[in-house]
Amino acid sequence: MMKGKQPVQMMQMHLTENVENAHDVVYATNITLGGKEFPIQLDTGSSDVWAQPPFPLDLTNTTDIQANLTFGIGEVTGNIAFANMTFGPYEVPNQAFLNVTQATDFDAISSNGIFGILGLSFDIGSTVFIETLLNFGVNDTQGLTFLSNIFLQNQSAPNLFTVLLGRAYDQDGPEEGAFTISEYVDGFEAVANEPKLFRTPAQTVNITDTPRWSVQMDSMTVNGKQFQFNKTVVAEADPGKQVVVLDTGFTFSQIPPAAVDFIYSSIDGAMFNQTSGLWQVPCECTTNLSFEFGNMSIPIHPLDITTVASNGNETICNNAYRAIDLPPGAVTGFDFIMGDSFLKNVYASFDYGDFTPDNRTAGVPFVQMLPTTNLTLAQQEFKTVRESQVMKNQNSLTVGSLSVGVPPNEGPFGILNKHSKRSRVVIYNTMPPMHHRVAACMHRLTQAHGPVVVALLAGTIGLLAVMCIVGVVLATQTLVRRRRGSHAEGYEPVQLKEEDIIFDESHYTTATVAYHDSS
Repeated sequence: MMKGKQPVQMMQMHLTENVENAHDVVYATNITLGGKEFPIQLDTGSSDVWAQPPFPLDLTNTTDIQANLTFGIGEVTGNIAFANMTFGPYEVPNQAFLNVTQATDFDAISSNGIFGILGLSFDIGSTVFIETLLNFGVNDTQGLTFLSNIFLQNQSAPNLFTVLLGRAYDQDGPEEGAFTISEYVDGFEAVANEPKLFRTPAQTVNITDTPRWSVQMDSMTVNGKQFQFNKTVVAEADPGKQVVVLDTGFTFSQIPPAAVDFIYSSIDGAMFNQTSGLWQVPCECTTNLSFEFGNMSIPIHPLDITTVASNGNETICNNAYRAIDLPPGAVTGFDFIMGDSFLKNVYASFDYGDFTPDNRTAGVPFVQMLPTTNLTLAQQEFKTVRESQVMKNQNSLTVGSLSVGVPPNEGPFGILNKHSKRSRVVIYNTMPPMHHRVAACMHRLTQAHGPVVVALLAGTIGLLAVMCIVGVVLATQTLVRRRRGSHAEGYEPVQLKEEDIIFDESHYTTATVAYHDSS
């Protein structure tokens, strides 16, 4: 980033399909650090490189500068160190990074064999960069981020990177993904023609908050109805718009609770689980969701609206857009976070413009996004893929026990925060018999229209009971009259056996209906 913006003359390094998709939870790419190659998570929401591999690294220099990085509830601690770092054709000698000695709540990445994070945000948001400035002087550049160092070495290359996130089970797109530096993925060059979404707040001068890949969002639409957000907390934002952080480090997007309810209350049979704080959605059901940026609509694939997981011996589906819980005034630089459940639907180019740490007035960084979801094809794909997901998950369950096939370190209701991610809620067995499916539909019907159904059931059952009683009384009276008549004529009375009285108890059952009031 230490240079002026050059004309778009892309370097074709052909680094496509180089992103590893770990269960749609973490997206990582291979790097070589300190002579060892290993995967590291791509994170547009942070700026630092940190690593904690299970093997020693060849360091070029060490320091006694201890630093702590906080990610949601996860945090890491270690000393700033230096090592040669390589990604594809790019090599940075003596790259500064945090050599982590202790990591808390990062099991979601370490359990997938991923041993650190590659921060892709700005130098001024880098703890390593700030600490080196404080310790070695304000003109010191040893602590610059990995991308800054690459752009310094390649003055003719555009200072941008792009991300294409794959989707597990995808039949119409990549399952893994791509991460490129200074080039576009083949076939996606049209992203350069999309609207430029400038960083907001711009923070090119008088920086008062951590600079992020935060841009303005126009609106959110569900089934053709636009949701009304509260006024943005960002003073620089245009009226009626929201400022969102584009963060590959979040599996699930974090949006206002009312917006979450607006999405999932539109799905037939969906319920809010007060215990887990998540929406429980019938796995075969979905809705039409889109977000608008720069007067451009970005439709969301139905597979990215809900997620399949396990709760005990049940296969369940939960909301993939979660409620953000920020106290008033907690942040002033953004309103909410769009994570992987959104970013899987775009090819995104993150362009630093002419902005550099020592040239803050030259230009504002911006993002361009090319929609990648064809909603017609996506809706067709959803049924087949979701059925396969449910079947695979159900087959991983141990019938008759609580042993389930859940990714490591994920409880029955999953993760609600960054870097410890996933989630949950209801459906029947993989492909239940027809009468079970009918029962399931009736169950969802009663949940959605509880009071009305209960009243109708009660009235019907009451009427049937009255009719039954009347019928029994009339039959008894007729029988008594016949008996009396037979005695009068000198015949022996007929002795009715118990099995001669036919009463099918199964036709008169009582239904117990649970009604959830989500208001």
